[in-house]
Formats: sequence, structure tokens, C-alpha cells
Amino acid sequence: MDLLPSPEQAEITDSSAAFLRDRLPITRTRALFEGPTNIDALAWSAAAELGWFGLGLPESSGGVGCGLADEALLFREIGRSLASGPFLSSVLAARVAAFGGRTDLADEIVGGRPVGSAIAGGIDLLASGVLDGDLLLVDVDAASGLVLVATPSAAALVELGRLADVRAVAGYDPATRLHRAAARQVTPLAIVDVATDPVERRGHVLAAAMLTGITEACRDVSSEHAKVRVQFDRPIGVNQAMKHPCADMAVHAQLALAQTLFAAIALDEGREDAEFHALSAHLVAHEAAEFASAGTIQVLGGMGFTFEHDAHLFAKRTHVLGQLFGGTTTQLVRLLELPEAL
Repeated sequence: MDLLPSPEQAEITDSSAAFLRDRLPITRTRALFEGPTNIDALAWSAAAELGWFGLGLPESSGGVGCGLADEALLFREIGRSLASGPFLSSVLAARVAAFGGRTDLADEIVGGRPVGSAIAGGIDLLASGVLDGDLLLVDVDAASGLVLVATPSAAALVELGRLADVRAVAGYDPATRLHRAAARQVTPLAIVDVATDPVERRGHVLAAAMLTGITEACRDVSSEHAKVRVQFDRPIGVNQAMKHPCADMAVHAQLALAQTLFAAIALDEGREDAEFHALSAHLVAHEAAEFASAGTIQVLGGMGFTFEHDAHLFAKRTHVLGQLFGGTTTQLVRLLELPEAL
């Protein structure tokens, strides 16, 4: 198994990084904090034109036909730039629509219709074929009106208008929009079981990729600050108290990237241990991003605790990404129950 990027994958990384620097830098994310939506409409449409939302979708379903590792490299850059918007749920929703027989919806999502996600603890979509229970909605868009629900056994698309008691709640990450809602015997627009397409597992890998990007960004911010910040006529980076955290961040970033890409390839190859590696990637990358974002705040010193600096935004996005698909505790329990964990 070759984990080194191919020339085509390097092009995906370079082009997506350049797009995000130009169209969705952190300054643009900050500008959307107080807006009615966290989606930059022009940048979102441009991303759709580049094929981002159908990158891993088969060509027969209207996508580009790339592998999950290619998508992971894209989402690594999205995480690094802290771009706001439901990129992850929209990419997964396109697969649910395509493999669930709703090619019309798949075309709309690939073309730029955003889809929010729902964190649905304990809901088994295959039990009765309907959605019933309390939900936490992440980055839903009222104009789009679509919500993705992904569980280990199945993934589905539901209409936002079919949910009851939808109300906004305060969020930890100012770039993320949160709502509470309730599903009362809601029939999905499309549903795909794990045997048809393991949507939730792909979600773990792509979330891990975003967390890996956050870890790398924090590593770079910390190491650069350690080189240019001077105290007592010497850069603070000459001190072991600065060297060791920065080196540890680099190690964490490498581990997260390796596990994420391995999980992506394992899923694409249909390995029996793909679920184990997908969950491992999410957990490893989340731990790495937590370590790096907290360490960056410490390395930066007084400025690291200010709202004006971006360090706290990396820490908050890390927390949000860790809660997707059931949260880290649920993920760890699932992983330990798998045969590969014995």
C-alpha cells in the first residue's frame, strides 16, 4: 500500500489550498460569524464548479470518480483553512442521494445545494425505515432544506421542513450554526444502508482529514512564532519548553495523516478492517488536533488567549469535529467492540 501522494493528488492539494487561500481564508470565516449563514455563496458555487461535492462520487452517478484518499486530501486543506460551511455533510449527502435512487437530488447537491447534518444518538434508521427522535443539527441551511443523518447502519436525507421544534442554540464554534430539532416518524427522501455504501465510515475519514489539517496549521503557527518571537535577545524557539511542543505537534500531525490516508485506502479497497481504521483515524486525528490547538495557545502566550488571534478558532473547530457521528466516547466504545481491537 503506497501512502505517498501521486502527482494527481499533489495537484488536488495545491489547487484546493490555493482556492481556499484566495476565496475562503480565515478572515472570510470571521466575517461570517454574525451573518445569517456561514456559507459564502460565491465561494460555494465556485467550489461546486470545481467538482468538490462530487469528487469521490462515481462518474456514472455524475461525480468525478476519485478515491476517498483524494477527498481526504481536499478536506485536509478545508480543515487547515478553517473554511466554514457544510462541506462534509454535503459531500456525504450526494452519495446518499445517488445510491438511494434520487439522482435529481444528487445532481443538485453536486451542483452546489448545501446540506446540513444531524447528530442522532441512538437512532437506527434501518429498524423501521423512519426517523424518530431528538436531533442536534449542524450547519443546516433553511433555503436548501436538506439534512443528512448518518449512523453506523445507514444514512438518510430528510427534509428540514418535516422536523419539529427547530430552534437555534448557542454554539461553541462561532463559525458553526447549531439547532435543536425533533423527528416524529419522518420518512427519508433517500436512505442507503451500510452494505450499499458505508457513508458514515467515509464521514469519519473525512472528519479525520479536517482534524489533520488543523493539527498541521497549529504546528506551523507555533513553529513560526517560536522562530520570530524574541525574548532576552533570543528567539524563544531555542528553549526546550518551545522546541518540544512544536516537535510533538509535528509527530502528531504525521501520525494523523498516515492513519487517515490508510483508513481511506482501506475503505476504498473494501478491507474487512475498514471500520476499525476509519474510527481509529477520527480518534487519532482528534487527539492530535486537541494537543496541537491547546499547545499553540500556550506557545503564543498572552496573545494566544485573545479573540483577535485565530488560535482559539482551531481549538473550537476541533471540538465540533470530534462530536460528529456520535462523539469520541461513542466512537471509542464502537472501536473496542470490533474484532480487530482484540
